[in-house]
Amino acid sequence: MKMILNKNPISVKALILALVLVLLLPVSLASCASKAPALEEVRDRFEAIIEASYEINDIFFGEGLPTHDRDGDFAKENNIYYGFFGYDAYEFVTEDSPYFYIDDIKYAAAQVYSADYLEEISTMAFIGYADENTGAVSTARYLEAEGILWRYSFGEEDPFNILPGKRRYLMDTMEMVRPSNGRSVNIKIDSYLLGEEDEILSVTLRFVLEDGEWYLDTPTY
Repeated sequence: MKMILNKNPISVKALILALVLVLLLPVSLASCASKAPALEEVRDRFEAIIEASYEINDIFFGEGLPTHDRDGDFAKENNIYYGFFGYDAYEFVTEDSPYFYIDDIKYAAAQVYSADYLEEISTMAFIGYADENTGAVSTARYLEAEGILWRYSFGEEDPFNILPGKRRYLMDTMEMVRPSNGRSVNIKIDSYLLGEEDEILSVTLRFVLEDGEWYLDTPTY
């Protein structure tokens, strides 16, 4: 059988061009996906979640949600802890707390931080853990039991309160730095601790894109 070749140079050239375009399309899309956004496109979002992170940091790593002191006048006069057994290391979260359920805390935190980052800290905050190597056991900071939200509050020093102070950021110093791409952006920004405004510390924060929205992937404390 004799094979017939199309010797029309225009048709062959068009075919090659079409194939090249098809092959380049995924590369082009990948390039667009990997290109970092302009800072001005994401600045408002970044500033908003940095500001929102202050409260979330305090809940997890700072003073935590307010509680009724077991040794306080209100608790003693109203005998509010009577009949609750097994919670001696915990105290009730007060009525003026912004959150009364663990799910509410998780929801608020999920508006700020990435899923991976929250997975790392949720165990400490809501479940507790045991270190198989050292045998050390850590209880959760928050419990939801008896229809009440409790916060760990045992001893003079709170082991969960690890913040050196309340860190704040100078938003106008924000600049994008490498490595940054369409899925992950690093920014360099000046910060200070409240009460130590003259001691400026430049830090790098990482943001990741999840389901079309940007979230913090590093702590801001």
